[in-house]
Amino acid sequence: MMVLDTPHGPWHLVDCADKLDWRARLPGASVFDRCAHTLRIARAKRVPIEDLLALALPASWTVNSRAASPVFQRWLQPAAREAWTALVGALAGGVGPWLGFDAAHRDRVSFLAGALVAAGGDLCSLSKVLALLVPEGVPLMDDGALWMLLDAVPRPATADAPTGGVGQLLPMLDAFATASLTHEDALIAVARAHTAAVLDAPQVLDRLMWFDSWGWRHTAAP
Repeated sequence: MMVLDTPHGPWHLVDCADKLDWRARLPGASVFDRCAHTLRIARAKRVPIEDLLALALPASWTVNSRAASPVFQRWLQPAAREAWTALVGALAGGVGPWLGFDAAHRDRVSFLAGALVAAGGDLCSLSKVLALLVPEGVPLMDDGALWMLLDAVPRPATADAPTGGVGQLLPMLDAFATASLTHEDALIAVARAHTAAVLDAPQVLDRLMWFDSWGWRHTAAP
């Protein structure tokens, strides 16, 4: 069991292995995890981010991104590809380095994300691409997750109309990084025991947050 510090009080993450196993049976979620791992391997082999972006955009649909294909087309234009490459580079390294960055670095991340959202999409759809390209540091930022970790939006009644804005990006990255590092050993243990996909510690936390904030609605669980 892990206990997250949230605005709602202590949040107990229990039955973690069972929740991940249940999620792995969802077609879209299982494909998303495999795509994230394949893209991680490609990054390690130094495939340029602008080339990986074309694969990550449609892969984000597997976890119900609301971004339409015209948005993806705009995000593949030269200026947007440069912004994506810069943003991924600024977030690379994961949760540990993120908490050590100075204000100028954080402002650059916010500026780049804002520029991409201005070209189309929203924070939620942006995060679903970043969670593929930088899985070691960026969670899915559906309204459920924003409510759970930040209480920045009302508890959602639907996953089809995300309301989170770019202003929640930095606070969410901060809260997610802090929680990931606080529970790193326990998350690694869960990741090692999970055989359906290769996940790192922050990815495990992200999947558990999704289940507890929203995914349980698809089960018979209370």
